[in-house]
Amino acid sequence: MASHYGKLFVVMIMIDPMLLADLKQPFESPQHIAELKLDGIRAVLEVDDRVKMYTRHQNDISSRFTEVTSAAASAVLPGTTLDGELIISDLITGKPDFEAMMSRFQTKKVKQRTPGLTFVAFDILRYKGEDLRAHGLMERKEILHEALQENDVMKRIRFMEHSFISFFELCKQQKLEGIVIKKRDSKYYSGRRPKDIWQRVVVYEREKCVILGYSKRELAWLVGVERNGQLEPAGVVKYGLTEERRNKAFPIMVRHQTHETKDYVYIKPMVEATVRFRHWTKAGKMRLAVLEDVHL
Repeated sequence: MASHYGKLFVVMIMIDPMLLADLKQPFESPQHIAELKLDGIRAVLEVDDRVKMYTRHQNDISSRFTEVTSAAASAVLPGTTLDGELIISDLITGKPDFEAMMSRFQTKKVKQRTPGLTFVAFDILRYKGEDLRAHGLMERKEILHEALQENDVMKRIRFMEHSFISFFELCKQQKLEGIVIKKRDSKYYSGRRPKDIWQRVVVYEREKCVILGYSKRELAWLVGVERNGQLEPAGVVKYGLTEERRNKAFPIMVRHQTHETKDYVYIKPMVEATVRFRHWTKAGKMRLAVLEDVHL
């Protein structure tokens, strides 16, 4: 590619997608729009003589999702690059199923199409060979609407122009992942995470847990929750283990060890903690658990 924001892509290379900044609470603003944050795999889709799809880490996954690349070939013209999310929607609830998506992602040989598999485009980076990243978001949205002819697999994301707080509250009620608030006039900053351009507000669940042990190999704690009168493992916490929280809990954890394995040291369930996480997995574990506080 001749320049970062050249008029035309002369030679195509993989584009690093623009990243999301974190935001604790939603806000209202006429200078922004809001979209549903889809719980899947971020992917960039390039349509030229052939269709190529790759992840945000630039892993080529075209051959794993041939139904998507085939659908894209008939949905957009050559010379197009889309940014979006690869999801599998639950056929009953209609909600994105992250575990199903990861299962499909890790399957190299697929014999038949996966029901509910969809590529949802939320931005267009190139159209008819022209680099659009220096254009404003709403202009890119208009071009995306023109460029993408929706079918069963290829979809465009819908967006809200107001009522962002109510939108987020609805996501909480429906146990969806959250929302993304974007500046209407924003350019597309490849590979960057500007703090006030695209901002994600994530829905978290919170649970009072008991610390069951800690890892010998990395900074990670085992936690459990009470279910039906019994203490059951609920996952591993790797985030939020600040020095202050470790210093608060570790002296007690060391004094009350019960046994150990090659990987973990187990302790008496004496130290409680508040943990936030994305949602419960089907196996009853917390996904992306973060320690918020330790209670002695």
